[in-house]
Amino acid sequence: MITVYIEEAHAVDEWPIGSRICYVQPKCDVDRIQIANDFIKATEYRIPLLIDPVSKTNPFSEVYCPWPIRFYVIDHMKKLSHIAEPIEGSFPLELIRNALGDAIQQCQ
Repeated sequence: MITVYIEEAHAVDEWPIGSRICYVQPKCDVDRIQIANDFIKATEYRIPLLIDPVSKTNPFSEVYCPWPIRFYVIDHMKKLSHIAEPIEGSFPLELIRNALGDAIQQCQ
């Protein structure tokens, strides 16, 4: 399982929501990496976290359209085997768990 940091969701220079953690939207990869490192330290986050490189298109965002939130399962053949879709405003975690279980079982 991995997490991809695509951009600052509520950057103070774009869409602030009064969070106690306030960052401007990163303008370069170094800034995005620093914010990701701050998050990892503050939350003791243990899942591998990648960043979407800062560019005009943000490659991961361009391909997967993960905004505001999406869950993808990539199987042992490196193919998308499940793309979670929100139902009535939330994600059915049971479906995601089942998709992850199926992918793990195929790897064994």
